[in-house]
This record gives sequence, C-alpha cells and structure tokens, in this order.
Amino acid sequence: MSTPLLAAAAAFLLVVLWRVRPAVPFGPRRRQSREALREARARIEASADPRARAVALCDAADIMAKAIGGASNATGLYLRALRADPRSAEVVQRAVAGLAARPRALEGLLWRHLAQAPWTPDSRDATRAVLDALRVLHEGPLKNGIRARALANARDALGAP
Repeated sequence: MSTPLLAAAAAFLLVVLWRVRPAVPFGPRRRQSREALREARARIEASADPRARAVALCDAADIMAKAIGGASNATGLYLRALRADPRSAEVVQRAVAGLAARPRALEGLLWRHLAQAPWTPDSRDATRAVLDALRVLHEGPLKNGIRARALANARDALGAP
C-alpha cells in the first residue's frame, strides 16, 4: 500500500473524528442535560394544569434547543407548549428566545400558532407577542419589509396591550 495514501486516509479519519467530537454523548454537561430533560419530561407527565404543563414543555424545549441537532425536537415541544396554553405570552416569548438561532423554524412555529389559536380578547397578549415576533423576524433575518409592515399593522389593530 502507498505511504501517501495511508497518510491521507489517516488524516481524513482524524479530521472526521474531530468534527463529530461534540456529538459524543459523554461528559458531565451531557449527563446534566439528560438528567434535566428527564426531570422536565416527568413534570410534563405529572402536570394537570395546562399552564404548568406549558412551562414544563418550555423547559424541555429549552434543553433540546441547546443540544446538537435538537432544534426540530425543540420546535415540536414549543408547539405543544403553545397548544397547552395558547393564551400565554410568556410561552411565546420563551419559544422566540429558544429558536432565535433558527428563524425559519421559528417563523413556521409562529404561523402555526396564529392559525390554531383563537384570536379572542383573553388571548390578545399572546397574539400580539406572536405578531410582534413575526414582525421582528421579517425586519431582521428574513428581510421582508412588506410582511413586516403588514404584521405591525395587524398587531396595532389588536389594540393596546
């Protein structure tokens, strides 16, 4: 076998191992996040109150959002939290903070919430928070000024908070 080919193969293997190193499920931080996720899931199952369930779902989603490749799982958990307590602006703010690094996933989540949640007077704060977050997304990373203005007009049409 050729020595340069063997050296190139060994170098490639080292680079691949170095690149996937953060995904290895060992270490104290991984263990702590697994334990925190297990505890949050236990709180989800134990909660009878929709508000407490939504907070527990947000806690689990926050943990998943920080994990490598966990953004899709976090999106699902945030959506469950929004369904559990559709009137809570706090849940909307936590979802926005948790998915700030994934603007397309956040946009899809917020549009789904707008479509599913009723626009009643008791859910006005949550609806305003969703419309404002969508406006900020379209002014910033998604760069669509027309949609941003339309969302600002819809938010303003809801009235004062």
